[in-house]
Amino acid sequence: MNKILLALTILSAGAGGFLIARQSTTQLQHEASVAREAWLVQTQQLAAVQTEQADLAGRIRGLKTSLAQSPPVAENALWSMLQTNRADDLPPELRERLLEELGFNWQASPDFIVVTKRTVRDTGAWMLRNGKLSEVAATILAMTPEERGQVEATIQQAQAEFSDWALAHVERRERTGGELAHYFLPGNPAMVQSIRTNIAAGILAALGKERAKIMQQSVGSWMSDNVGLGTKGATLYILRELVGNDPRLKAEKLESDKRASGVGISSGYYPEFDLPGTFRPIFPNGWADVAEREGFELPKESQKK
Repeated sequence: MNKILLALTILSAGAGGFLIARQSTTQLQHEASVAREAWLVQTQQLAAVQTEQADLAGRIRGLKTSLAQSPPVAENALWSMLQTNRADDLPPELRERLLEELGFNWQASPDFIVVTKRTVRDTGAWMLRNGKLSEVAATILAMTPEERGQVEATIQQAQAEFSDWALAHVERRERTGGELAHYFLPGNPAMVQSIRTNIAAGILAALGKERAKIMQQSVGSWMSDNVGLGTKGATLYILRELVGNDPRLKAEKLESDKRASGVGISSGYYPEFDLPGTFRPIFPNGWADVAEREGFELPKESQKK
């Protein structure tokens, strides 16, 4: 009986081992089959890449051969300059050629012309007159009514700041050498720089960097005309001179405290020439105010004009 049980036990163990071995063999065969399929796919992909690489190499050789046989192309001066310069930095002849090639010329449109921003900036002294923007300037810079109002408010604030300072610091000096009037405003670089900085900041806030840059020259001209003190101050002389046989009144401004220095002279005759803007806070009505204050008469012929 024991022998029979031992035999059955051995037989069962053998059968179990056989089944386990068979399952392992089947799994290994499946894994080998999957690995072989993956290897075949990768082999096909590698072959495709090698074929594509060979095609590209052939095309490159063909292009090199074609380039070697092509005649040399003459250097294009316009293209060379554009690679290293902004369009508004081109010499005038190349700038004109660029606009011509882009189709921007005098015949391109009956209503419009095209110029560079630099051109507008370099000729922009006319944009500001008496603290106001010209209509043309507002149109060229595409200002909204709000932007224009901000710019003009900035200029007017600067003018008010300077006017208050000028009224508090003007000196009326003794007249000599036939002068009808002699006034002096002392130099104040810190105050002038503060006004310049405030104007620049206000215009930048209103218009942004590009349009504010275009207005730089105009702002500089306005500052020179209306806040031009120089380093040593500014002097106003009112003189009576003969022009031919006619007596004329002359206003002369110097950016100095001495007439003999000849520094920063601007002058002109009444009534064609108004009083210098730097002294307009002192004489808001111009010649009429200075004549009344100093007790001289304006030429009668000029009064009729």
